Amino acid sequence: MSIQTAVGWDIHRKFSQLSVVQRNDDGEIRIVKRMRLEHADRAAMRNELAKLPPATPVALEGAFGWPWIADLLNELGLDPHLGHPPAIRVLAKNEAKADRMDADRLGRFWLRGIFPESYLSTPEVRQLRERMRYRTAVVQLRTGIKSRIQAILHRHGVLHDYSDLFGKGGRAFLSMLELPVACRAALDGWLAQIDLLDSLLTDVEAWMKQHLEEDEITRLLQTIPGIGLILAHVIRAEIGQLTERFPSRRHLASYSGLAPLANDSADRHGHRHIAAACNHTLRWSFIEAAQCAINSKNCPANLRRLHHRLTHGGRTNKSQAKVAVARELCELVYVIWKKGEPYREITSPVQSQRTKR
Repeated sequence: MSIQTAVGWDIHRKFSQLSVVQRNDDGEIRIVKRMRLEHADRAAMRNELAKLPPATPVALEGAFGWPWIADLLNELGLDPHLGHPPAIRVLAKNEAKADRMDADRLGRFWLRGIFPESYLSTPEVRQLRERMRYRTAVVQLRTGIKSRIQAILHRHGVLHDYSDLFGKGGRAFLSMLELPVACRAALDGWLAQIDLLDSLLTDVEAWMKQHLEEDEITRLLQTIPGIGLILAHVIRAEIGQLTERFPSRRHLASYSGLAPLANDSADRHGHRHIAAACNHTLRWSFIEAAQCAINSKNCPANLRRLHHRLTHGGRTNKSQAKVAVARELCELVYVIWKKGEPYREITSPVQSQRTKR
């Protein structure tokens, strides 16, 4: 009689609950062992895991802190698989909730062939993502501080004509601005924080330009409007394996949080909105690329027309239009990556005739 063995692994911050589950030829599934592994005692973890047969599949809960556990399992010759938490919650919504039951359930799901699996990125991809996400976080911090400075000016009715308040001329204007003592101190403090974040960004971007190797995919992505060297590497790292993970461009748009969700019922058509559950770094990257493309003088005609139509000539719905342009760029990334061809703007027949004349 052949026996299949799997391990269900429920992750917590300081410990993990494991269940060793087996299935025989008759389809009977039983729990043969349960154990609690303390994360602080790595030697004990290694000793227990070393008792498992090589290449035993381990169904991990996709909770925060899984990467080091996956690396440990790979090091010990086991076969880790990452579960998709929302799908697991749906499958287990009518079952009792406890740590040992969660671990049992993950093992049973694997043996039954219904374990909802997520992409388990390699250590190299995770290291690249760490660097990219660090840069993204610094940019977002700087943007938040700039918004706080704008708020100080609004509270005191300060008007200006600078297109870039934080450029050379704008900074000179801010340094000479007369404000109440407390507001002046707050403004100076925020400006100092911006200088610090600018320095951090300069360092990380210099490292990227020096160490990141441009492969064929990143070179192709840089041909797309709005996507430069940094965003190309961010998108490359976050997607990882395109065709293995995403059957179509719509799947990539959904994963990026750029596919509008319907809220319809009977004859009522609700407001469309984008999903909160997505890869937020990837969505931010595509929206940044959309902003760059829209502001560029060389913005493709189709993207400019789309933005103009949705904003009614730049008057309304600018955020929604930016998301729509970001989705177009997302689908362009999928097509160009899959085909292995650089971006070329498609000229309409009417434009071609005008060019010939």
